[in-house]
Amino acid sequence: MGFVAMAEDHYHLGLPEFWLLLAFVWLAAYFVARFNASLVFLLQVAGRVVELTWLYSPLVPLLLLAKVADSLGLPVCAARQKRLEITWVDRWWEVTLRKVQRSGPVFVKLGQWAATRPDLIPEDICHNLGRLHDATEPHTLEHTHKVLREAFREPWFRTFLIEPESIGSGCIAQVYRGRMFIPSSTSSTAKPTATTGLVKLGTRLQRLCEGFCSGSTTTQCIQVAVKVVHPQVRRAVQVDLKVLDHLVGFSSFVGMDRLGLPLMLQQFSAFLKAQTDLRTEAQNLRRLKQQFCSRDNSIVIPEVFDQWVSRDVLVMSFEEGEPLNTLLEDPKGMEVERLEAWRILVDSFWAMVFRHRFVHGDLHPGNILWRQPPDGSPVQLVLLDCGLVIDLSGDAGEDLSMMVKAFLTKSEEEVASLLIKLSERVGGSAEDVLDPEGFVKGIADLIRSGKSVGFRLSKLNAGSLMGQSLLLGRKHGVRFDARFVNLMVAMVVVQGVALRLNGDGDIMTRMRAFLFEAAVSQLMS
Repeated sequence: MGFVAMAEDHYHLGLPEFWLLLAFVWLAAYFVARFNASLVFLLQVAGRVVELTWLYSPLVPLLLLAKVADSLGLPVCAARQKRLEITWVDRWWEVTLRKVQRSGPVFVKLGQWAATRPDLIPEDICHNLGRLHDATEPHTLEHTHKVLREAFREPWFRTFLIEPESIGSGCIAQVYRGRMFIPSSTSSTAKPTATTGLVKLGTRLQRLCEGFCSGSTTTQCIQVAVKVVHPQVRRAVQVDLKVLDHLVGFSSFVGMDRLGLPLMLQQFSAFLKAQTDLRTEAQNLRRLKQQFCSRDNSIVIPEVFDQWVSRDVLVMSFEEGEPLNTLLEDPKGMEVERLEAWRILVDSFWAMVFRHRFVHGDLHPGNILWRQPPDGSPVQLVLLDCGLVIDLSGDAGEDLSMMVKAFLTKSEEEVASLLIKLSERVGGSAEDVLDPEGFVKGIADLIRSGKSVGFRLSKLNAGSLMGQSLLLGRKHGVRFDARFVNLMVAMVVVQGVALRLNGDGDIMTRMRAFLFEAAVSQLMS
């Protein structure tokens, strides 16, 4: 009260006026801090816009020059020309993709995501963007230890240790192999020691971990995979998404709403935010594991250790197995294993679509391991990297059931008309459709071409059918739900893998049992 009395004597303020003044000062300080933070962020966004403009602006004149050079028939490089037909536009794409790689994780992911949307983007652009890869230089072990310390209250190294070198690094995060040790009733009382050097610390931790797992009789060890987000990724994502928001506003201003660009960027924003929060991937892993745990053990999903999950860290079980490519590239041996892997892959995919309505969206060979249990049990498939999933619950599930029912019971033209009707659910309208009769005829012809070969993998190019249907949608202004587009892309990926496992396999025949089960379940509910 001495300070209050002094303030009253000196400034002749009453006690209520003093507290009012103090509250005003605190409020003003709060808004100044907020304004400064917003100002700094706006400066970052402005700087990023200038940087991207400087990076990408040369591409426009370079593209014009490349087209002129190709039209004049100028050779690119004599040495490379002998091996492969390369144009100046191809070289321009090489430069463009390198610039995208340098732009950071948002633009790499945007390019990869856009490559799966031929309903919105021309096919040749999708093809070139599909060459983007997200491998990046790994961050330091010191940063990983810092993230682990900040993510968890208790010392993480009392429960698990990681190897000094990462086993994989993408544009969002990198993965370490480690060991989690569970002590007996006499828990470890070791205290954390200070860091004496990055390499020395990593070697010490690795040796300590190996000692626990090999020589200790009071500790049970489990191999784990530890996923850690790269530094500054979230801030970079926040700034770049703000830049994309301005791009959405500009596209709307110039009348590009009908092309679906604002909707596409909004969908991508939601997709990317999920990718940068490892709690989302942990939730997907739990749900997928729950889906398959009550069935046979032919599908293995890594187990999430809930205590060791945060926005920037995900600790899960390390699953042993061989890359699926080792099975795909063996043309003569392992015939039984290949056929069994085909059955497991196809059945599990249809189960995710029709039984669980929750689908792994990226089942390429790099995300699938296979293994033969030592007890002689059937082949097992391990599904990895569950950050991208397709949730078909709610309206999406009802629309899927409606489409499949129409596909099986109605004419091809009625199926195509239903697609126009469903486009209204994602912001489209019948008035925006250009030449609806042409769209209906085109889709009907595609369905007939698939039915003519019984949808057999060896005679059906599902990727071409999907691409043509999406191109028809873009040409005629018919919007597709992004979840259905992602499902079609996922199905094409699975079809490609299944074709290499068993060229004579029939995916549609395997689907019928799951479709019938879903129909009965719907009637019962």
